Amino acid sequence: MKSVAAFSALLASVLARPQGYETPAPAPGPAYFQVLSARSASPIHFRPLQANGGKFWLGGTPSGYCPVEVVGNATCEQYPGNQTTLAGGFGTLSLGVVVPGGQQVYIAPDGRMSYTTAHSAYVPEGSVRDGWSRTFREDPTDPLGSLAFEGGLIACPDPADQYNPWAVYGQTANFTAPSADCLVFSSITTNETDAGAWQY
Repeated sequence: MKSVAAFSALLASVLARPQGYETPAPAPGPAYFQVLSARSASPIHFRPLQANGGKFWLGGTPSGYCPVEVVGNATCEQYPGNQTTLAGGFGTLSLGVVVPGGQQVYIAPDGRMSYTTAHSAYVPEGSVRDGWSRTFREDPTDPLGSLAFEGGLIACPDPADQYNPWAVYGQTANFTAPSADCLVFSSITTNETDAGAWQY
């Protein structure tokens, strides 16, 4: 039987920081996870899903950021932003971040899997915010699971180099793939115990 733990995004206790600044500490647990793509015998098999520049990619590096002058070295060392962590996946999806207000994931009108900037809830008109589902293995000690978007996810390559990061799209009702080389993929999740970055 599949079990879904109750999710409370960025439920925080408070950590005292230098100069009177307080940083909310997310509650640890399986609410946080990373994603690997699965598409056998393809260039995107087992590539990590990365948040960079407001968009999602398969491969490459994330664009994590931490304002060390505001929150201090200890916080930035705890949330280095060198991997992309997500939260939720039960209807809506967010980045696993500590920044107040969080960062929500959405599918933009052109189909790109995108995320909001820190300190802003703005998404372009016509974007899709929901449609996500996350499942777990029957064995509660198994850290693997899956993430799905209701229309499916597809990755499209850089025309110049298939080994560069592939752009990720959500297949919404009016989506047209930008290339015949795009590949549908499945998303394998691995549990994480904490947020991955201050912000992306």
